[in-house]
Amino acid sequence: MVEANTIPFWLLSFALFSFADLRYRLVPAIEIFFLASLFVAAPASFPQVLAIVLAVAWGIFAAFPGFLVIPALFFPPAWVLLLTGFGVRRGLIGRADLLALAGIAALFPWTAVVLSVLGVELWRRWWRKRYPSDGLSPALPGMLLGLSVFSLAQWLWTV
Repeated sequence: MVEANTIPFWLLSFALFSFADLRYRLVPAIEIFFLASLFVAAPASFPQVLAIVLAVAWGIFAAFPGFLVIPALFFPPAWVLLLTGFGVRRGLIGRADLLALAGIAALFPWTAVVLSVLGVELWRRWWRKRYPSDGLSPALPGMLLGLSVFSLAQWLWTV
């Protein structure tokens, strides 16, 4: 997990990626965010980071054998990543969305990952209502919405 004093930095960087997703419909340097989040989280929870890497590799590479993902089933954040990876394999979800969610899973607890996915669903419903003829809806603003709700709830809980 990430330290409390670095949460604003991660939220700000994720907000920049969200604005880029809205503006350009692709997220430049999301791989750097993913690798930096793994690098930051690895000393505290290396087995969880390994499970996240396995889940992301399974989602991105179609030839990745499924039995290698079995250790990831022991970590709840990887469940959400495996579901998202299945969407990436089927072409329903973008690769950048999987990498962004994996970065969140490495840095924040499981509840933040679930709230990020719920934020994506709320964002998608709003986007479809506002832009019905648009193709794929950008997911990173929804993840930012869920992550902001998590951070606000965590801050209110400590105050």
